[in-house]
Amino acid sequence: MEFTTFNIGEKEFKAAKMNAFSAAKHLVKLKTLLDKGLASGSDANAIQLLAGIDEKTLEEVILPILRDSSTLSVTDEKKIDSPNAINIVFTVDTLFDFFELCWEVLKLNFTPFFTKALTLFGLSPEELASRIQAVAKGATRES
Repeated sequence: MEFTTFNIGEKEFKAAKMNAFSAAKHLVKLKTLLDKGLASGSDANAIQLLAGIDEKTLEEVILPILRDSSTLSVTDEKKIDSPNAINIVFTVDTLFDFFELCWEVLKLNFTPFFTKALTLFGLSPEELASRIQAVAKGATRES
């Protein structure tokens, strides 16, 4: 298993790409969350990720993805695989770092899929983001 390292805040984290079955299983659950997060194109970040997260998403989608990606805090020598582990590695003061870690793990595992899917439609991530934003503005005007 090949790990990717992320430096977030003052800590070092590692995560691995999931196997194909796990990624496919999570992709189905992630569709809405990723649509919101990737709507900003390649410049998307943890702020966009926050737009789609609620308590159920955190426990039923995000935490299993972190677990299946073998996400760990190198600094704390702790796997991020449970609510307790999150409490050990993060505090209220570093909570944004947790969401940044989630975003990095999502990008690691799913950006290649979405990039290839976009090319099937002849779109770049930026073009898709522009179209999504135009549709969203139109829907807001109609409301």
